[in-house]
Amino acid sequence: MALENILILSFLLVMIQLTIPMLIELLTKNTNLKYFLSSRDENTKISAHAQRANRALKNLLETFPIFIGLAILSLIKDVDNSSIALFWLTFRIIYVPVYVLGINYIRTGIWAASLICLILMGLKFI
Repeated sequence: MALENILILSFLLVMIQLTIPMLIELLTKNTNLKYFLSSRDENTKISAHAQRANRALKNLLETFPIFIGLAILSLIKDVDNSSIALFWLTFRIIYVPVYVLGINYIRTGIWAASLICLILMGLKFI
């Protein structure tokens, strides 16, 4: 798969992960749609699964700029990082349900694998 396509899919992943906590709350009927359409002045109790989804999103956003930088640099410098980038994206996609479901040790392994992908992408420039 072309690196440009992987970049587009990674943007899609961010957009999907932005909506997951809200969808969890709506599907579990923990919070109603009226709350999400309001200015949210009052706090509501968020389910453990939605909290995990928020933390998974925060984790993605911590490393996403690094991935984007390496991917764009790969395109500019004509370095083939597409296979490693695809592994990174795959690990990040798998990470979401594993984190939301609370599968701790596997979650950490998947996170470590995605971090190794970023390191390998960077090492291709040395």
